[in-house]
Amino acid sequence: MPGEAEGLRARWLGRIGYSPASALQEDLRRAHARTGDVLLLLEHEPVYTTGRGGHAEHLAALPSDGAAPVPVERIGRGGDVTYHGPGQLVGYALVDLRARGRDVHRFLRQLETGVITTLSALGVRGVRWTGRTGVWVADPDADVGRMDERDMQLGRIRKIASIGIGVRGGITMHGFALNVAMDLAPFTAIVPCGLVGVRMTTVARETPGPVPSLREVAALAAQEVAAALASPAPPERNPVGAVA
Repeated sequence: MPGEAEGLRARWLGRIGYSPASALQEDLRRAHARTGDVLLLLEHEPVYTTGRGGHAEHLAALPSDGAAPVPVERIGRGGDVTYHGPGQLVGYALVDLRARGRDVHRFLRQLETGVITTLSALGVRGVRWTGRTGVWVADPDADVGRMDERDMQLGRIRKIASIGIGVRGGITMHGFALNVAMDLAPFTAIVPCGLVGVRMTTVARETPGPVPSLREVAALAAQEVAAALASPAPPERNPVGAVA
């Protein structure tokens, strides 16, 4: 899979449960001195995950008696609650942040850049929304710099990718989740990313053309994320190619 030439070895895992993927991340983190930087690309069986900044009330719509049809995993990344399921591309980046000046914010912006340029190649205009980590899709005439919570609640700006990482022993874990062609209904049972009224979207909803298979999108993302991480320049607010 592309990405290896840029120093990031990409691995496609297909569909996998959360627990085995989490265990693999930990194994690779421990073995990083031997394996080097790795990007795991996959889709999960349905699961909710809540990070270090998660709030219980953002899961309040789920049954409290343990009868929820979708399991909930409390994990070590930053951020609040989100949903993973079939049709969503998840990328877990195991990268030595010590070699990058331990700059977490720069690393997050580089992941955003990789997702935005992936979307551009798919014909979707992805943008950053200042102060809100992740990647968004805005209405064509939108001035993203002037948008506020009301615009989000009206659907003028929609979230297409969530990003959150953790760092242990200088190695990053977790990464991004890009909604490609998935059922968004499970998001309605939570407050995604802790943003009340946020509207989620997918590549399939934002482009009139056919959507490539998840594995094809994964191959593209491997190349774009590797390029973003290899870039010596600070990521731009909205990278070249991000706006159609």
